Amino acid sequence: MTEKLAAGGTVSFSPRGESMLPMLREEGDTVTLIKPPKRIGRGAVALFASEYKGERRYVLHRLVARNGEDYIFCGDKRKVCDPPAARGDIIGVVAGYESRGKKRSVRSLTYRLYSLWMVATYRHRDAAFKIQNFAGRIRQRLLRLGKTEN
Repeated sequence: MTEKLAAGGTVSFSPRGESMLPMLREEGDTVTLIKPPKRIGRGAVALFASEYKGERRYVLHRLVARNGEDYIFCGDKRKVCDPPAARGDIIGVVAGYESRGKKRSVRSLTYRLYSLWMVATYRHRDAAFKIQNFAGRIRQRLLRLGKTEN
């Protein structure tokens, strides 16, 4: 994989786990990686190597901050960030993805707004999740009210 990306190619795979919900689902979604650019911007989703309980694993999470030379990643559904990663740990960045049968670009306005929200709220995920859930419940009630009035 790293050789193919380093040569300018792309790699696609289906992610596992729930840490990137609601953007990516485990079943049926695919991501396409490219070689990491020289400057990786906040909000980019990257595949990187991480040590966890003495075991090397590969993680696909969003870059939410930089701390000197360290990159701070966090899954969209996570309240706690990953341990800092070094530049050399980053294998590739997501250039596009397919979710729920639709091809999506990381350059689309919808994606960019979603990414901004995820970066802006990573320190306060509990409150952000509560606001999202509350807004969703209000929306559902309004939709039910609209159906009963017709």
